[in-house]
Amino acid sequence: MENDVIKAALKEAIYQRRSTRAYTGVKVPDELIDEILDAGRHAPSASNGQRTHFFVITNAEKRAELRKVITNVLLAIPQEEGMPPVFLKLLQRAQEGEVDVTYGAPALIVTTNAKGAPNAAADTACALQNMMLTASACGLGNCWINQFLMLRDAPPLKEFFAGIGVGEDLEVYGALALGYAETLETAPLPRTGNAVTYVE
Repeated sequence: MENDVIKAALKEAIYQRRSTRAYTGVKVPDELIDEILDAGRHAPSASNGQRTHFFVITNAEKRAELRKVITNVLLAIPQEEGMPPVFLKLLQRAQEGEVDVTYGAPALIVTTNAKGAPNAAADTACALQNMMLTASACGLGNCWINQFLMLRDAPPLKEFFAGIGVGEDLEVYGALALGYAETLETAPLPRTGNAVTYVE
């Protein structure tokens, strides 16, 4: 019976999780952040290396600094033909004003891993998925943030991350925005992609 309860709760967390892009700004309790981090730390990793290093940013001034850094990095990138539309839209947003790629979330968990580790991306992806599902189970909005991976080699962003303790031996692979959603969406979106082929 216990396994059925666990399975049902896990299925609910998976099917109800949605990316949140509007937050109330209310502080996330430390104990909830710790619970979410613990889920990330229990994610599988290559050879059980446990090399993912989490950086938690809740300080409002640091988050404001990060917004300015990201905006300035984007402003320095020339628009070129062939750029992905989503990236072009990001560059255009920077031209219009400050860009907040975390959507105003009061907490941000940046995931890093050992520089050059062959499975670093997979390790951090597993950790992020664990944290997203746990955040949803805790009633928190959350969203995987890709821009820090896309822009991590830009000197101003590298300098920011170095300033919060990301050493030369680490690379940023992703981040998770966390907070109380203005509207918490839980209805699953229709699945029209992600094809499956059975090979017998």
